[in-house]
Amino acid sequence: MTAQDGEPLVEWFSQAEVQAHWDALQARNEENGHGIDNGGITATHLTVGKTDPFQLDFCQIHARMRAAGFSTLSYGAYEMIGQRVLHAYVLRDLAPVSFMQSYFDGMWYASDPRFAEVLQSGFPVAWQLDRLDEDAQRTGDRRALALAASLRAHGMNSGVIFSLSAPQLDLSVGVGLTSELRDADWINDRVVGTALAVSLAVHRFAQPFVAARVQQVRAIVLDPEQEAVLERLVQGLPDQDIADALHLSLHKVGYHIQTLERLFKVQNRAQLAYLAARRSRA
Repeated sequence: MTAQDGEPLVEWFSQAEVQAHWDALQARNEENGHGIDNGGITATHLTVGKTDPFQLDFCQIHARMRAAGFSTLSYGAYEMIGQRVLHAYVLRDLAPVSFMQSYFDGMWYASDPRFAEVLQSGFPVAWQLDRLDEDAQRTGDRRALALAASLRAHGMNSGVIFSLSAPQLDLSVGVGLTSELRDADWINDRVVGTALAVSLAVHRFAQPFVAARVQQVRAIVLDPEQEAVLERLVQGLPDQDIADALHLSLHKVGYHIQTLERLFKVQNRAQLAYLAARRSRA
């Protein structure tokens, strides 16, 4: 989708695409005699065996979820500035796309207390729909009400959300499992442990593919004049100083900055400078 009016740009991916990426990585590294780069996970190499990430059977993942009491799993990696999601990379196989698409199109995450809490605390967040609905009714928040209604329509009555790490990518990763069960009392330490194990398996499997996509997206090609303007913008120079340094008109500098904001899909120069600095670090 194309980002409009602050909506994030959402890229969907599937198990088949991730598996194809793993197969290509494995073939390339076997030719070179190297291990597999995990694309942002803590370990340097991945171990083949019982937890072999090259062959993650989503039928088994779904069966393990069901055995623990869960019916769906949503996985997303998010490029964010503050609480705003700029770019989302979302797995389509284990959760209803109709719900996830509306979640981003409607920017429900901006009013989702589960999303805010897990990003802020880093700890698992167990939730119950009836309580979310009560809070939404009390505040009258339009997005929170729409979120609660869609959760109920999709049979997502309770669940748990995790925030996982992808430090080398500078992304926020969220994994949410939902259940048709209406209370949250059943979500004990054992259930959370099983949910975390499933979430980590999916995370470990998806990360190299997501890392490759992020690198492609961040590899924005600019002409020399755009690069020069962007470099000075990151340094904090005002437009007039940029114009003087590059011997450009003030109008031309403004034109370049507007073009760069469109290329980076941001809304202002502060967000542009932030993403440009991240790009230069990468």
